[in-house]
Amino acid sequence: MIITQRSVAAAAMLCLAIAVPSCSASGHSPGAQGMSTSSASPASPAPTDATGLADLLHRGISSVSSVHLALNVTSPGQTINSEGDAKLASGTLQALDITEELGSVGKRRLLIVDQATYAQVPGAANQASKPWVLVTRDSPNPAVRNMAVSLEAVRKSASLDHFSTFASAARSVQLVGKGSFNGTPVTHYLVNVDVAKLPENTPGRQPLLGAGITTLPIELYVDDQGRPLKATQNMTVQGQHTSTVITFSKFNAPVSISAPPPDQVATT
Repeated sequence: MIITQRSVAAAAMLCLAIAVPSCSASGHSPGAQGMSTSSASPASPAPTDATGLADLLHRGISSVSSVHLALNVTSPGQTINSEGDAKLASGTLQALDITEELGSVGKRRLLIVDQATYAQVPGAANQASKPWVLVTRDSPNPAVRNMAVSLEAVRKSASLDHFSTFASAARSVQLVGKGSFNGTPVTHYLVNVDVAKLPENTPGRQPLLGAGITTLPIELYVDDQGRPLKATQNMTVQGQHTSTVITFSKFNAPVSISAPPPDQVATT
């Protein structure tokens, strides 16, 4: 299977992993950048098993109506950065405005509003007569159709509720320690996700299982309200290391996301 940086980013935003043959997960690294940790106290009230962590995340995420997210994917020869805002309801994405830095390719802005997805692609890559393109799976443009498939992962990744799904599917949960992230107290977990226990409609699940990958280690930093502030994944893909970091901030801050004007959107 040919691996592209775009496929890495799309999969990483959802599963913090990439489903390909010959890939293996690396170990975790407590005390990641921006995070300080200390040994967990035996008297800590933080949950220490999959059920408890899933319940904590579900409660925390259900209270989030908006969030600012940032994604960094680093692999040999390329770094991809994405940053933007999302509106949510019970942890599920309702609207998204995110800009991706695609290295030498340039920037791409994505809008998801009322179940419709719009893309503003770099100048040289934009073959439409208008600044925005409506992204659909039945577009007559094959490039847009391919984009629609890859962006399904982006759509789901901006939802927070998949973190409680990961915890529910965990083979094991390790409480690494207490600490702080950007000044906020957090609990640091290492969650070993059992891929087979993920819902069957989880993008990447079948390719992972087909490649013989049954466990995904995810580092998760959770605040006292049960909201994920940071998640990391380190993978070795066909002998090359890929690091993915997702951070969340500005919970429930006012966010306004609207579709581009119709006269600026190409539909073919």
